[in-house]
Amino acid sequence: MVRIRDPLHGTVELTGIEERLLDSMPMQRLRGIRQLAMAYLVYPGANHTRFEHSIGTLFLADRICREVGLDNGDRMKIRASALLHDVGHVAFSHESEAVLCKKLGSHEQIGERMILKGELGDILSGEFSRAEISDIYKKPLGGLIASDIGADRMDYLLRDSHYTGVAYGVIDADRLCSSISLVKGAPVLTERGLEAAESLLVARFMMFSTVYLHKTVRIASRMLQQAISCALSDGTMEACHALGMSDARMLDALSKSKTGGRFASNILKRRLFKRAHAVSLEKFLNGKASQERLEAELSSACGCDVLLDVPRVSAKTAVKLVCDGKAIPISEASGLVASLQTTQAERLDVLVICDEKSVAKVKRGAERLLG
Repeated sequence: MVRIRDPLHGTVELTGIEERLLDSMPMQRLRGIRQLAMAYLVYPGANHTRFEHSIGTLFLADRICREVGLDNGDRMKIRASALLHDVGHVAFSHESEAVLCKKLGSHEQIGERMILKGELGDILSGEFSRAEISDIYKKPLGGLIASDIGADRMDYLLRDSHYTGVAYGVIDADRLCSSISLVKGAPVLTERGLEAAESLLVARFMMFSTVYLHKTVRIASRMLQQAISCALSDGTMEACHALGMSDARMLDALSKSKTGGRFASNILKRRLFKRAHAVSLEKFLNGKASQERLEAELSSACGCDVLLDVPRVSAKTAVKLVCDGKAIPISEASGLVASLQTTQAERLDVLVICDEKSVAKVKRGAERLLG
């Protein structure tokens, strides 16, 4: 066993094969990919990476496995899958994925390909079949890692809260882990875990409001996405290049783009666009015009670059609670959770952004076009 000291969980022990996976090039690459992408521009401490989050997810997944009584064979598979759950992320994680997934697939699909072929697969084949690790997320047991009460979510809320200095993400992971059971192989909560689950969902809601969907974070992320789109269009970068890039390397490459370089350079200098207008997501989705069309119309009418940031967040949760022997959606058992889902949906809005000097004219144009 090798022991790693984690600032959140204390000592984390890894088996020999887990140590080899962690030392592989695909996993070491995650040291250069920030967990929160552009949030460091608002929260200076948010420089933690996908690498340490992967270790924390393994730790919590193992804790849940022990609580639900999985045998050692299944527990080892879950541990390996938890360690590798983010290995398919490219630079800037979800922010760049919104653009690159059209050519590369989602980070889950990229990760699956990496596990089935190459260095990771070679390491895994010493103890497992490659497919049984890559396919775990297609099975109910995968919810121990990837569900709303899984190890991934617990770790990122705790870790993001710790490194941003925002207290809203603090959750009772001990209580949650001990309140999970399996129904037909899928994780559900026992009644004793209701309050802990409510706390987790409140924490997630508050972290979205204060960190993940912070106005400035969204603006920087949308500028990054535009830089990537431009670089792909003008040939500065091919999508496959992103598979080996760190955040720093990608931003440097994007700054060389003839059409998108100005967006990347302004991110590097923290000269970010400003909000000119906002409209509710519901109203925007009920409109007939696409995001691309509206951006083109506003940019042409205002004589400057105008971008729209459309949030891609679901307010719903799939957590099930065992109540009187029956698994029901937690929103049916908790008025608090039902209220949170409604509130989050109502708060989601579409931002219209542009450079600071153009805010007034873009605001007028957006009001005419969007209301």
